Amino acid sequence: MLTRKFLSQFDYFLFLAVVILALIGALGIYNASAEDGNYSLFARHLLWLGVGAIVCLLITTIDYHFLTDHAFLFYGLTTGLLLSILLFGKEINGSKSWFTLGGISFQPSEIAKVALILVLARYLSEISASYLQHKHLLALGGLTLCPMLLITLQGDLGTALMYLPILLGIVIVAGLRMRFLMAILIIALCVAPLGWYLLKDYQKERILVTLDPGRDPQGIGYQSRQSQIAIGSGGLFGKGLGQGLQSQLGFVPEVHTDFIFAILAEEIGFVGSICILMLYLLVLMRLIRIAGKARDRVGILLITGVTSLIFFHVAINVSMTLGLVPPIGIPLPLLSYGGSSTITTFAALGLALNVHQRRFVYSPASGDDSGSPRSYLPPSLSNYYNS
Repeated sequence: MLTRKFLSQFDYFLFLAVVILALIGALGIYNASAEDGNYSLFARHLLWLGVGAIVCLLITTIDYHFLTDHAFLFYGLTTGLLLSILLFGKEINGSKSWFTLGGISFQPSEIAKVALILVLARYLSEISASYLQHKHLLALGGLTLCPMLLITLQGDLGTALMYLPILLGIVIVAGLRMRFLMAILIIALCVAPLGWYLLKDYQKERILVTLDPGRDPQGIGYQSRQSQIAIGSGGLFGKGLGQGLQSQLGFVPEVHTDFIFAILAEEIGFVGSICILMLYLLVLMRLIRIAGKARDRVGILLITGVTSLIFFHVAINVSMTLGLVPPIGIPLPLLSYGGSSTITTFAALGLALNVHQRRFVYSPASGDDSGSPRSYLPPSLSNYYNS
């Protein structure tokens, strides 16, 4: 597997940034476990990191064209899992989104994100037009709404909503006319008030508490309030590793998962938090660079899906800890505890490394510009790569 050619074309810079983020997350989980001296979560998280790294490297060795050729098979399998979980799944924290086998919990809605990226890229790779038509948008919407509906029925609206940024990012790069984008935004704004009546009472309350933090500080707003206190108390340089009172005394709920950024911010302060965000920025910039060197349309679209997935997860999670958006159970990629989310992130990054590995394999003949990335993009983005 690790041939000389593989090693010479491997993106060590991206992988190193990913490993550093993963180790920072592991350190945060270790410090959070010191509260009760139970380090079982830390040990299991290290296991998931190891499994995720193996999955990442394994996906890198498989030609991404083979994966996209079987995209609809992967999509069908994950959709079947989402259907079966409604019958046989286990309910955790009010959401019936988990399979439990031998003490190990598995969340298909996370893995389905990678399947969605593959199937959207596969579908769009067969469209030669510079801009998408109505029929294309309807097909893409159907492919995305199917898993979203099943996940919503499981009671996990937050995870379901994270499928939309993946779709939006991919269709914009694939060639979405501005009038279509404006029409979608207008329709979304018109439909949003109707969606209020479909929300459960606790979901409505979370939104209201976000808009008015003093509404229920000891109830629905407790998580966000304690998270903001933890971040603010970290000051400029933090209280020191393992010295965060909010986390050590158990004031911040879900500190291992959704609010891992809060405990890290309390311990390493504003400067350390900025360093974490800069590492994410480096990962995203590297992904954009890989997209710019991809040799075909499907490679560009795969990277777009991965970039959208990571960017919006980071943006929403950090906004949750700052109290800017309601807490909707979105993990922080590579840092939060969770086997399904960790493996999904590594699998997505494996797709990106895969495209990078094969950036020379499909190079056009000398003097032929047909394989250049700009030939696969709408004019607005092809001009970007020309500049």
